[in-house]
Amino acid sequence: MVSRRNFFSIIMMMAALTFMFQFSQIIKENASNYDVNEYAGEELPETQRMPEGSPGESDGFFREDVAFLGSGGNELGRTVAQWCVYTRRNLTVLGDVESLKGELPDLVLIDSGQVDFDTQTEALTSLVQSGVPLIFCNLPETAVLVENEALTELLGISEIREETAQAEGIHLFSGFLLGGEAIYKAQTPEEEKLQDLELGIPWYVTGKGTKTYMVGMLDERKVKREEFPRIIWRNNCGNAMVFAVNGEYLSGLTGLGILDAMVYEMNSCSVYPVVNAQNMLLVDFPMLAPENAAGMEAVYSRSPEAAMRDVMWPGIAAMSIRNKLRMTCMVNTKYDYSDAAQPQGEELPFYLQQLREVSAEAGVSFRYNGSAPNDRQGQYEDGAGMTPADKIAGDREFYDSLDSSYQFAAAYFDKLPQPADKLPQSLDELLAGGTGKLGAIRTVAFRDGGDLPLLSWYGENITLQGITGDAGEYSFSIDLQMRSLATALGYSNTLIDMHNAMWPESEEDQWENYFDSIFSNVSTYWTRFDGFEQTVMSESDRRVRKFLNLEYGVEREGDRLMLRLPEESGDAWFVLRLHGEAAADIRGGEFRELEPGAYLIHAMDSRVEIALEKAGDVLEYAGPFAK
Repeated sequence: MVSRRNFFSIIMMMAALTFMFQFSQIIKENASNYDVNEYAGEELPETQRMPEGSPGESDGFFREDVAFLGSGGNELGRTVAQWCVYTRRNLTVLGDVESLKGELPDLVLIDSGQVDFDTQTEALTSLVQSGVPLIFCNLPETAVLVENEALTELLGISEIREETAQAEGIHLFSGFLLGGEAIYKAQTPEEEKLQDLELGIPWYVTGKGTKTYMVGMLDERKVKREEFPRIIWRNNCGNAMVFAVNGEYLSGLTGLGILDAMVYEMNSCSVYPVVNAQNMLLVDFPMLAPENAAGMEAVYSRSPEAAMRDVMWPGIAAMSIRNKLRMTCMVNTKYDYSDAAQPQGEELPFYLQQLREVSAEAGVSFRYNGSAPNDRQGQYEDGAGMTPADKIAGDREFYDSLDSSYQFAAAYFDKLPQPADKLPQSLDELLAGGTGKLGAIRTVAFRDGGDLPLLSWYGENITLQGITGDAGEYSFSIDLQMRSLATALGYSNTLIDMHNAMWPESEEDQWENYFDSIFSNVSTYWTRFDGFEQTVMSESDRRVRKFLNLEYGVEREGDRLMLRLPEESGDAWFVLRLHGEAAADIRGGEFRELEPGAYLIHAMDSRVEIALEKAGDVLEYAGPFAK
């Protein structure tokens, strides 16, 4: 039996604990200014896009000239054009070599499917003899090579074994793309699901004077490694290098990093701008309108509000903290404005507070009924007539009705609005020209932008940041693309799509199964390049604006590398790659080693000077700028 004294002590202790916990929560809520988007409030550098055109020679920023023999209208042509924009090169698209006039270009890229090698091989060989490097973005049919000895000699092919060999896997050698060596070969039945690279490839063996970067793997008991089918290689041909790609690896985003890696192989060092931003987007979370209340009750035995708060958010927060993610949660107000379920504004403050605690940002999802690639058929009766303008207008009206000062700076579309959507005004004007809580939107993430580049301007004020991968998916081709984008841009924008978890129709859709998948993938693959910074969309937006507007010049004098930027250009990021050398010291910025021979340069002044030394002497070198 408890005495009165002990009973009184227990009551006092419980009261004290209750007060402590409640008081700490009150202090926490009052001290955390969660109703303000701290990332959207900062002044933007170079808010608007710069006028088209490159600086003149008097400005001191020189661009290399690139000629592309092919078509600018196909996927390869668009990749080449995108790469030239990102690396500040001037591009000329030509139908044949004879169209080259005046001074020779600094580099020639070739779409072999668009070139008549019977008449063009001699001219291409002449270009190489004149010191112009060539990149064969793909190769002609094997029959063309069999009949053209001069072309095979130009490419460094010593033997054509088979028109098609079935490789067991793909081997990417270290030192080419960032991320090191990679072997894309399924070792278990589970890994068979990951193999989506093309394994049926022409079997070409290269001769002396060549260097190989990627090969198809065969049975080593039957074929020597040095005879494996070449996929990416170079030939030292007289006065210039000739690069070759056996396949379609240069078409699409994967081609961006491969082209940068080839330029690096052509020179003693390579410097080019990058974004330095890794985003993680949580799309359609939270969902403010309980439009699928019955479905979520049936699967999660909770209301939509409780399922998101008690089941989904704890796992998301834990994943964010463990992997040091900087998430942007794209809130979806309502999928269908003809549906009776109304958005619950009182749910928003809870999530704004939670996002603040994990250094995350809230954005707006403009996904609506009929706009998503995985929309459920028959979910709604009346939503089919919605347009992007309807969705934007409905969301703006809702947010402006809330007693909140939070400014949303980022938005998400599954597919960017097209002319067929009949917008009353441009998307740029609809968003950036708006008022209220959505009037601050200045950057848009998208899954499908049609032919638009991954990173670009949309109108004069808004930047576009394309999705680079889905956290719920992983394959060998995705891994290769991830390495390429890290090499080319230091950028990723990974999607965690909550749509199916909110509308579960199968066991695979259910949150616990989807979460297992994304948690495993994110922890293993999606945070691999930790040398680049984790950002939220607004932070990434500032860096994308800088990246798209930036001009720069690079000069080398002995063991000094000079990086020159416009006056008052502010912060900018570059990747420096070296052969047999190391960065020893820096003025006007700072650097971080990404891997041996590769550095992330943070330029903090308009003049950045980097001291170089032999790679083996790094630890013994004090640096020429040491005081």
